[in-house]
Amino acid sequence: MQATTWSDYKKENTLKYLVAITPTGLVSFISEAWGGRATDRHITQQSGFLNLIEANDTVMAGRGFPIQENLLYRFAKLEIPPPSSGLEQMSAQNVMKTKRVANVRIPVERAINRLKWFNIMDSTLQLNMLSLFDDILVICAALCNLHHPLMS
Repeated sequence: MQATTWSDYKKENTLKYLVAITPTGLVSFISEAWGGRATDRHITQQSGFLNLIEANDTVMAGRGFPIQENLLYRFAKLEIPPPSSGLEQMSAQNVMKTKRVANVRIPVERAINRLKWFNIMDSTLQLNMLSLFDDILVICAALCNLHHPLMS
């Protein structure tokens, strides 16, 4: 799960989406657009994503998603990378967890990059297109999912 912001210019308004990726690299959820100032936690709680979580699910997220309480309520688990305090100071257990999380993040990052391949997401949107952008992003995600699998 990752919140993604599309805009290269911080002085301009941005759109922010919550994007969920399956372990095989498919886009499985895209929230509606939120303003760039919305927090990742707020988007996660209000987007409807949590309604899709079932008991015993594991959600991997970055440290910016403090949603452990929401997942515990659904009997699901939050997997986040352990704090990075230097490999020489990490316990063997944390080193293994970091490697495991890093291996899972590879298809997530690749799937997000596939979404960013579409140049429409790099340009400034006209206000009259704003209402269409959620649909445009869903179509881009569907096209990404039709591409060859990231993981087999």
